[in-house]
Amino acid sequence: MRVLLMPASYPPVLGGLQTVVQTLARALKERGHDIRVITNKYPRTLAPHEVLDDVAVVRWLFLVPRLRQLVDLRFDLFLAGLFYFPLTLVRLIFNLRRERPDVVNLHFVGGQAFFLLLARWFTSFRLIVSVHGDDVEGLSQRRDFDRWVFRALLRRADIVTACSRYLLEEARQLEPTIQEKARVAYNGIDLPPALPTRVHRGSLFASGRMIPNKGFDVLLRAKAENRGQWRLVLMGDGPERSALESLARTIGLNGDVVFCGNQPRSQVLSSIAEADLVVVPSRKDSFGMAALEAMAYGKPVVATRVSGLPEVLENADALLVEPDDPAQLAKAIESALDRLKHDSRFGLHNRERAAFFSTQHMSDSYLESYSDSRVMSRITTRDKLRSLLARRAVRGLSFEDGDPQAPAHLPRGDRGEAAHGGPVPRQRGARDVRPAGEGVPSPGP
Repeated sequence: MRVLLMPASYPPVLGGLQTVVQTLARALKERGHDIRVITNKYPRTLAPHEVLDDVAVVRWLFLVPRLRQLVDLRFDLFLAGLFYFPLTLVRLIFNLRRERPDVVNLHFVGGQAFFLLLARWFTSFRLIVSVHGDDVEGLSQRRDFDRWVFRALLRRADIVTACSRYLLEEARQLEPTIQEKARVAYNGIDLPPALPTRVHRGSLFASGRMIPNKGFDVLLRAKAENRGQWRLVLMGDGPERSALESLARTIGLNGDVVFCGNQPRSQVLSSIAEADLVVVPSRKDSFGMAALEAMAYGKPVVATRVSGLPEVLENADALLVEPDDPAQLAKAIESALDRLKHDSRFGLHNRERAAFFSTQHMSDSYLESYSDSRVMSRITTRDKLRSLLARRAVRGLSFEDGDPQAPAHLPRGDRGEAAHGGPVPRQRGARDVRPAGEGVPSPGP
C-alpha cells in the first residue's frame, strides 16, 4: 500500500506527535508498505528533502495569507502567504496526481488542513484525519476560519481517528457528523528488550514541552514542599522554560532541580531507565506519551486525573491526583517513593500494560482504517459518479429521460431537465460537474 503521511511536524523536531508519526512510518515501512512524508518546513533551516529511516521526507511552507497579519503589521507573513499559498497548493495537487497514494493520513489538523481541503476539489484520494490533542482541545481559542476548516475537513474525511477515547469524544462534540466514521488509534511504543537494574536513588523524572498545559510549575511547587527528599530532573524546552527556571530559584530549589533542555530520544529513555519515579503533572494531556514511556520501562507513575491519562494508566501501578494541587501532588510522590522502599516490584506490572500500546497494535489500527472496505466502496462509487458527470459535461451532453447511464438517485433537475420539466441547454466549456456536498464552500471574511 502506498501511504502519504502528513504530520504537522516531523523529526528532527522533538515532541510526542513527531515521535508517534516517525514510529508509525518506520513500522509500516518494515511491513512492506511504500511510505512518504510531507510536512511543514519549520524551523525553516530544515532540509527541504531528506531520507530518515529509509522514508522520504519532503518539507514545504504551508502558509495562508490572513487579514489579521495586516492588522498586526506583519506584512512579511502576509506577503509570504500570498507567495507560498498558491505555490504549495499546486505542488500538493500535482504530487497527489503523480504519486496517486492509496491513502493520505493527516496527523494533527493544523496548517496543512486547508490545503488538503482544497486539494480534494481538484483530485480524489482517500483521506484519514488523525487528531492528536491541541488541534481539538485548543480549537475554541482559534479564529473562526480555523474552526471552519477543522469542521469542514472532518466532515469530508473518510475516517477520523483519535489517540484516545477521551479525545475522540471531544472531536465528536465539535463535529457530530463523524460519529459513524470515527475510531480510536492509540499511540504506540517499542518496548525495551530488558528492564534496567533497579537502584533506588530517590530520583524523579519529568519531560515534555515546557508550556502551561504540562503543569511543570505545579511540580516545582510540589518539590518545594519536600525539600531534599528527592531530586528532580526536568527534560524539555519551550516558551515557559525561563519562567520555570526563575520560579525554581525564587522558591529555593537550587541544586534540587536539573533543567536538561531538549535531548535526543535515546537520552530521554535513558533518563527514564535511571529514575525511580516518573511524574506527569499535566493540566491537559490527550494521551500521555510520557506516562507510556515510563510504563514501558517498568516505572511507577504519579500523574494527574485529566484528559486521556486515566485511560492510558488504567490498571497500572500509578497514583492519580487532581491537577493544580501542589500539596496533593507532593503527597502522592512521597507515597509512591515510600512504597518503592517496601515493594521493589512496584511499577514492574506497568510493562504488561504498556504492551497493549505496542507499535504493532498502533500500526494494525491505522492499517485497518487505511483499508476499510466501506471507505473503499464509498470512494469508488464517488469517483465513478464524478467521472461520468465530468465526461457528460465536457462533451456538452445532458442526461435525458430514459438515459440508462443517468444516476437514479439524482433529482429530476439533475438528470438534464429543468425544474419545469424541459430539457436543460447544453453547456459549452464546462469543466466539472459535482454531486451535491462535494464542493468546498468559500471561507468567510
